[in-house]
Amino acid sequence: MAITEFLLFVLTTTLGGMFLCGANDLITIFISTECFSLCFYLLYNEATTKYLLMGGASSSILIHGFSWLYGSSGGEINLQEIVNGLINTQMYNSPEISIALIFINVGIGFKLSPSPSHQWTPDVYEGVRCFSFSHSNFPYSFLFLIKRMTSPSGNPSYS
Repeated sequence: MAITEFLLFVLTTTLGGMFLCGANDLITIFISTECFSLCFYLLYNEATTKYLLMGGASSSILIHGFSWLYGSSGGEINLQEIVNGLINTQMYNSPEISIALIFINVGIGFKLSPSPSHQWTPDVYEGVRCFSFSHSNFPYSFLFLIKRMTSPSGNPSYS
């Protein structure tokens, strides 16, 4: 792989991380995580097929959780509108929301590869030169998104 292609993919993943940190709706969250994943499919030469299969499975689980959340909230995609709609209709303790959050957590868990879903990561990351970049940028972007979503001041919007 030429250095220009490598830098293009690294910059695209950085752009995906920046979009993820500033995400206000479900579509932006999904597109930015896929921006991360698609570039890493091309950067990981060793076990691209295994990473592609696991990434596709985790993306489908994540989008299934988003669809449960979208349906339960009455068709809202903005995160603050989803929270307001669930509080107004008192559906925040419903089983549908629990199922949606389980699917979303499992999908993000496979993307981040924490303890229960980490069996496939040693094969994928063996001998990869951009491993440190992928595991320094991706989890911190998700942590920033979670911190922003759970802050007491709500979801700040930038104008």
